Amino acid sequence: MKNNTVIKVVLAAGLSKRFGLKNKILEKFNGKTLIETILDRLIQIDSNKNNIVVIGGNNYNSLKNTLNKYDVKVFYNKNYKNGLGSSVSFIFKKKINKNGIMFIPGDMPLISTKDFKKLINTFVQKKNKIISPCYKKQIGNPLIIPKVYFNLLKNLKRDEGARKFLPSKDFVHVPCSYGTIFDVDTKYDLLKAKLLNKKLNY
Repeated sequence: MKNNTVIKVVLAAGLSKRFGLKNKILEKFNGKTLIETILDRLIQIDSNKNNIVVIGGNNYNSLKNTLNKYDVKVFYNKNYKNGLGSSVSFIFKKKINKNGIMFIPGDMPLISTKDFKKLINTFVQKKNKIISPCYKKQIGNPLIIPKVYFNLLKNLKRDEGARKFLPSKDFVHVPCSYGTIFDVDTKYDLLKAKLLNKKLNY
Protein backbone atom coordinates (compact mmCIF):
# COMPACT_ATOMS: atom_id res chain seq x y z
CA MET A 1 0.00 0.00 0.00
CA LYS A 2 1.51 3.31 -1.09
CA ASN A 3 0.64 5.28 2.03
CA ASN A 4 2.99 8.11 1.17
CA THR A 5 0.68 9.17 -1.65
CA VAL A 6 -2.03 10.27 0.79
CA ILE A 7 -1.93 12.74 3.68
CA LYS A 8 -4.44 12.01 6.43
CA VAL A 9 -6.21 15.11 7.78
CA VAL A 10 -8.31 14.75 10.92
CA LEU A 11 -10.99 17.45 11.19
CA ALA A 12 -11.18 18.35 14.88
CA ALA A 13 -12.16 22.02 15.04
CA GLY A 14 -15.94 21.81 15.48
CA LEU A 15 -18.09 23.41 18.17
CA SER A 16 -19.91 20.19 19.22
CA LYS A 17 -23.17 22.15 19.49
CA ARG A 18 -25.40 19.08 19.73
CA PHE A 19 -23.21 17.37 22.32
CA GLY A 20 -23.52 19.96 25.09
CA LEU A 21 -20.94 22.05 26.91
CA LYS A 22 -18.02 19.69 26.35
CA ASN A 23 -15.94 19.13 23.21
CA LYS A 24 -17.03 15.68 22.07
CA ILE A 25 -13.73 14.68 20.47
CA LEU A 26 -12.03 15.02 23.87
CA GLU A 27 -14.58 12.77 25.58
CA LYS A 28 -13.40 9.42 26.89
CA PHE A 29 -13.93 6.43 24.66
CA ASN A 30 -12.81 3.07 26.08
CA GLY A 31 -9.90 4.58 28.00
CA LYS A 32 -8.88 7.18 25.43
CA THR A 33 -10.47 10.20 23.80
CA LEU A 34 -12.36 9.98 20.50
CA ILE A 35 -9.57 11.81 18.68
CA GLU A 36 -6.88 9.53 20.14
CA THR A 37 -8.81 6.46 19.02
CA ILE A 38 -8.79 7.73 15.44
CA LEU A 39 -5.10 8.69 15.56
CA ASP A 40 -4.14 5.28 16.93
CA ARG A 41 -5.80 3.58 13.96
CA LEU A 42 -4.21 5.95 11.45
CA ILE A 43 -0.77 5.33 12.94
CA GLN A 44 -1.39 1.59 12.64
CA ILE A 45 -1.70 1.97 8.87
CA ASP A 46 0.97 4.67 8.48
CA SER A 47 3.87 4.91 10.94
CA ASN A 48 5.18 8.06 9.20
CA LYS A 49 3.58 10.72 11.39
CA ASN A 50 4.43 13.41 8.85
CA ASN A 51 1.56 11.96 6.83
CA ILE A 52 -0.97 12.72 9.59
CA VAL A 53 -2.32 16.20 10.38
CA VAL A 54 -4.97 17.42 12.82
CA ILE A 55 -6.88 20.68 12.31
CA GLY A 56 -8.18 22.12 15.56
CA GLY A 57 -10.09 25.19 16.63
CA ASN A 58 -12.58 24.75 19.47
CA ASN A 59 -10.70 24.05 22.76
CA TYR A 60 -7.48 24.12 20.76
CA ASN A 61 -5.10 24.17 23.75
CA SER A 62 -6.77 21.15 25.34
CA LEU A 63 -6.66 19.35 22.01
CA LYS A 64 -2.98 20.13 21.50
CA ASN A 65 -2.09 19.01 25.03
CA THR A 66 -4.00 15.76 24.52
CA LEU A 67 -2.12 15.03 21.30
CA ASN A 68 1.40 16.08 22.39
CA LYS A 69 2.50 12.47 22.84
CA TYR A 70 1.57 11.63 19.24
CA ASP A 71 4.09 13.98 17.65
CA VAL A 72 1.77 14.88 14.77
CA LYS A 73 1.15 18.37 13.39
CA VAL A 74 -1.82 20.09 15.01
CA PHE A 75 -2.85 23.25 13.15
CA TYR A 76 -5.10 26.00 14.50
CA ASN A 77 -7.93 27.13 12.23
CA LYS A 78 -8.78 30.62 13.46
CA ASN A 79 -11.97 30.59 11.37
CA TYR A 80 -13.29 27.38 12.93
CA LYS A 81 -16.56 29.04 14.01
CA ASN A 82 -17.43 29.35 10.31
CA GLY A 83 -17.84 25.60 10.13
CA LEU A 84 -16.44 22.54 8.39
CA GLY A 85 -15.66 24.27 5.09
CA SER A 86 -13.12 26.56 6.77
CA SER A 87 -11.11 23.56 8.02
CA VAL A 88 -11.23 21.80 4.66
CA SER A 89 -10.05 24.89 2.77
CA PHE A 90 -7.40 25.55 5.45
CA ILE A 91 -5.31 22.52 4.51
CA PHE A 92 -5.56 23.21 0.78
CA LYS A 93 -3.76 26.50 1.37
CA LYS A 94 -0.73 24.64 2.74
CA LYS A 95 2.00 23.21 0.54
CA ILE A 96 1.05 19.58 -0.01
CA ASN A 97 3.39 17.22 -1.80
CA LYS A 98 0.98 14.31 -1.94
CA ASN A 99 -1.29 12.88 -4.60
CA GLY A 100 -4.33 13.03 -2.36
CA ILE A 101 -5.83 14.12 0.95
CA MET A 102 -7.97 11.89 3.14
CA PHE A 103 -10.37 13.89 5.32
CA ILE A 104 -11.33 12.07 8.52
CA PRO A 105 -14.00 13.60 10.79
CA GLY A 106 -12.78 13.66 14.39
CA ASP A 107 -16.10 12.30 15.67
CA MET A 108 -16.06 8.97 13.82
CA PRO A 109 -14.25 6.52 16.15
CA LEU A 110 -15.62 3.34 14.55
CA ILE A 111 -13.81 3.62 11.21
CA SER A 112 -11.63 0.51 11.15
CA THR A 113 -8.03 0.17 10.00
CA LYS A 114 -9.34 -2.27 7.40
CA ASP A 115 -11.57 0.44 5.92
CA PHE A 116 -8.77 3.01 5.93
CA LYS A 117 -6.55 0.59 4.03
CA LYS A 118 -9.27 -0.36 1.56
CA LEU A 119 -9.96 3.30 0.70
CA ILE A 120 -6.28 4.18 0.26
CA ASN A 121 -5.63 1.11 -1.88
CA THR A 122 -8.58 2.03 -4.11
CA PHE A 123 -7.24 5.58 -4.44
CA VAL A 124 -3.85 4.27 -5.55
CA GLN A 125 -5.51 2.08 -8.20
CA LYS A 126 -7.97 4.71 -9.45
CA LYS A 127 -5.91 7.72 -10.51
CA ASN A 128 -7.57 11.14 -10.15
CA LYS A 129 -10.76 9.64 -8.74
CA ILE A 130 -12.52 10.81 -5.57
CA ILE A 131 -12.80 7.90 -3.15
CA SER A 132 -15.74 7.62 -0.78
CA PRO A 133 -16.93 4.74 1.42
CA CYS A 134 -20.49 3.48 1.41
CA TYR A 135 -22.44 1.14 3.66
CA LYS A 136 -25.72 -0.37 2.43
CA LYS A 137 -26.15 2.43 -0.12
CA GLN A 138 -25.43 5.16 2.45
CA ILE A 139 -22.50 7.44 1.61
CA GLY A 140 -19.96 7.85 4.40
CA ASN A 141 -16.54 9.16 5.37
CA PRO A 142 -13.59 9.57 5.09
CA LEU A 143 -13.27 11.13 1.65
CA ILE A 144 -10.04 11.01 -0.37
CA ILE A 145 -9.60 13.91 -2.79
CA PRO A 146 -6.97 13.80 -5.57
CA LYS A 147 -4.56 16.63 -6.32
CA VAL A 148 -6.42 17.73 -9.46
CA TYR A 149 -9.16 19.21 -7.22
CA PHE A 150 -7.01 20.97 -4.63
CA ASN A 151 -7.30 24.43 -6.20
CA LEU A 152 -11.05 24.08 -6.63
CA LEU A 153 -11.56 23.64 -2.88
CA LYS A 154 -9.27 26.36 -1.53
CA ASN A 155 -12.11 28.78 -0.88
CA LEU A 156 -14.69 26.65 0.92
CA LYS A 157 -16.51 28.54 3.65
CA ARG A 158 -19.18 28.05 6.29
CA ASP A 159 -20.46 24.64 7.26
CA GLU A 160 -20.11 23.01 3.86
CA GLY A 161 -18.11 19.96 2.90
CA ALA A 162 -16.29 19.31 -0.35
CA ARG A 163 -18.72 16.81 -1.91
CA LYS A 164 -21.19 19.17 -3.55
CA PHE A 165 -18.40 21.03 -5.34
CA LEU A 166 -16.91 17.90 -6.89
CA PRO A 167 -18.12 16.16 -10.08
CA SER A 168 -20.26 13.12 -9.29
CA LYS A 169 -18.85 11.25 -12.31
CA ASP A 170 -15.43 11.14 -10.65
CA PHE A 171 -16.60 9.50 -7.41
CA VAL A 172 -15.75 5.88 -6.69
CA HIS A 173 -17.86 4.42 -3.88
CA VAL A 174 -16.16 1.65 -1.91
CA PRO A 175 -18.22 -0.81 0.19
CA CYS A 176 -17.03 -0.47 3.79
CA SER A 177 -18.26 -1.18 7.32
CA TYR A 178 -20.87 0.60 9.43
CA GLY A 179 -18.22 2.74 11.11
CA THR A 180 -17.89 4.86 7.97
CA ILE A 181 -21.45 6.20 8.35
CA PHE A 182 -21.55 6.52 12.15
CA ASP A 183 -20.58 9.77 13.87
CA VAL A 184 -20.93 11.01 17.43
CA ASP A 185 -23.24 14.04 17.67
CA THR A 186 -24.86 13.50 21.06
CA LYS A 187 -24.09 11.82 24.39
CA TYR A 188 -26.40 8.99 23.35
CA ASP A 189 -24.29 8.49 20.21
CA LEU A 190 -21.16 8.26 22.38
CA LEU A 191 -22.74 5.55 24.53
CA LYS A 192 -23.82 3.68 21.40
CA ALA A 193 -20.29 3.99 19.96
CA LYS A 194 -18.79 2.44 23.10
CA LEU A 195 -21.18 -0.51 22.90
CA LEU A 196 -20.58 -1.00 19.17
CA ASN A 197 -16.82 -0.79 19.62
CA LYS A 198 -16.92 -3.73 22.00
CA LYS A 199 -19.27 -5.68 19.74
CA LEU A 200 -17.14 -5.06 16.62
CA ASN A 201 -13.98 -5.87 18.60
CA TYR A 202 -11.89 -3.13 16.97
